[in-house]
Amino acid sequence: MYIITQATPLENCDNKIYRIQIIDLEKQYYAKGYKRYERIYKIKYQYREYSIICPEFRSVNKSDETIVIIPEFLIPRRPYPVYVYLYAIDMYSSNPELGHRTVSETTRKKFGLSHFAHTTLGRALKAFVRNIEESEKTSERSCDEKMSGNEKEGDVNNLSTVESDLLEDDSRIQRSFPTRRLTHVLCNQASKFLRGEIVRVSRQQAIKLCYDLVRRWFIEYRRLLL
Repeated sequence: MYIITQATPLENCDNKIYRIQIIDLEKQYYAKGYKRYERIYKIKYQYREYSIICPEFRSVNKSDETIVIIPEFLIPRRPYPVYVYLYAIDMYSSNPELGHRTVSETTRKKFGLSHFAHTTLGRALKAFVRNIEESEKTSERSCDEKMSGNEKEGDVNNLSTVESDLLEDDSRIQRSFPTRRLTHVLCNQASKFLRGEIVRVSRQQAIKLCYDLVRRWFIEYRRLLL
């Protein structure tokens, strides 16, 4: 299980090492019998590679979840900060005349990246819309269960309804990258959520908007946005 904590600018860290320290929270886990470990993630930003050191807490009780505390900008196992992906998704979904490659190149220059592939944008867009739909469905299902008192079966790991409908009758579609028809649907979903707000402001303001979005999403759904 991941817990998101407030982040400070990456540029402010020493020797490109960003270390999460939450003393009060750590004391709580120690008191519950957890042991502290560390996870190290690597991310690229402004032509530098940063090491993000996150505390990991494991309980002696094997049935308890492992808890990892991460900063707002981190997406575990992804090479760039969250605002890089959200900026690219917002630009692409709010500007239908722009292609994958143009948006990817603009994003690369905006955030000082040596490489940001158009296929990366395609996968990020697909994952973003899927997470939105799954979280909202889970929330609706939870409300229905509370009102009815009955549990309903469902697998939030399945493809979204929109995506599944489009893929059902076309075995030639490769799920690693959206087709033009599927991309249009995904862009509509993303643009309703992001509304072009991230690309209209300065880089620092865009980062702040993304942090606020990630934080609100986690508070409401207890899961990562991307």
